[in-house]
Amino acid sequence: MAHIGNTQSAIWTRFSRSIDLAVVACLAIVAATGAIALSPPAPVAEKTVIVAEISAPPAPKAPSVRQRAPQLQPQFFPWKAPETYTPVLPEAPKPAIPNRQQEAFLTRMRGQTPFRASTHDNLATHYGGNWREDNVSETSSGTLLSIHRVKGESMPYTIAELQSPGKYGYGRYEVIMRPARGSGTVSAFFTFTGAHFGDPHDEVDIEFLGQDTTKVHFNYFRKGKRGAFEGFDLPFDAADADRLYAFEWTPDQITWFIEGQPIYSTPTGDAGIPAAPGKIMMSAWVGKPFIEGWTGKPTFTSGTGAHYSCVSFVPMGGTGPGCGDNYTPPVVLSP
Repeated sequence: MAHIGNTQSAIWTRFSRSIDLAVVACLAIVAATGAIALSPPAPVAEKTVIVAEISAPPAPKAPSVRQRAPQLQPQFFPWKAPETYTPVLPEAPKPAIPNRQQEAFLTRMRGQTPFRASTHDNLATHYGGNWREDNVSETSSGTLLSIHRVKGESMPYTIAELQSPGKYGYGRYEVIMRPARGSGTVSAFFTFTGAHFGDPHDEVDIEFLGQDTTKVHFNYFRKGKRGAFEGFDLPFDAADADRLYAFEWTPDQITWFIEGQPIYSTPTGDAGIPAAPGKIMMSAWVGKPFIEGWTGKPTFTSGTGAHYSCVSFVPMGGTGPGCGDNYTPPVVLSP
């Protein structure tokens, strides 16, 4: 249906035949319908309804004794009862500071001292010589650790090392020392512990290379990993006289001192600060050829050595004497 204005019209579909045929067809339909209406109706057959009987479902049979109590069978044979669960707890970390409060000490490095000489060979280490007690000698003002060229030994050099019998942790460490002169030599004052002592490798160092004793090297390790080490030029030649060096070691930082003045501190928040207490050690040594890029070729004069005239330790938060208490810087005359 279409809408055009307000007039409504219907569209139809025409048949294909004429109107006369349509009229005749209509009359024939009416006649047939009347004949059907006047004829008597046919008799209706009776319907038979069959109702099916629905019987109740049979009652379930009582389960047999075997069904009531089935035998449990293990899934695996032979079957084993589960073990009692025991939780695995993390191992408690070792304390960074020994429970026993460490005592302060000071030694002038003459006569009886708390330090003992190392006496073993170094075939499997980076050291190029063997530790020998004969290389440790007393002087009028302290102790000399010598380095010698030798024949008939398992290695071409003998070197010297002193170590404390006990371990020391956080605190202030001071030393008055004079490093060895000569390329290939290393002089050190440090704390150390490692696998040989049943600990991780923790270390704090003051080191001098004999090839240039106008420089000092500060170094440290935590569990064998080297920290933010540094080296500094000195306003003097360290091999000319005994001078005061120190470091303060705390859980958060290490600070190194020269002649009582702070020179270098580890970075703030450094996670590599050593934590395990270590032995206090002094050494004069030569390295194997594979570290000559650092130490220099060993061209030193046999008998050179490092001299130590004072060592002290004061535990963190404690009090005690220090090597720097009555220290006076030496006067070195120019040549």
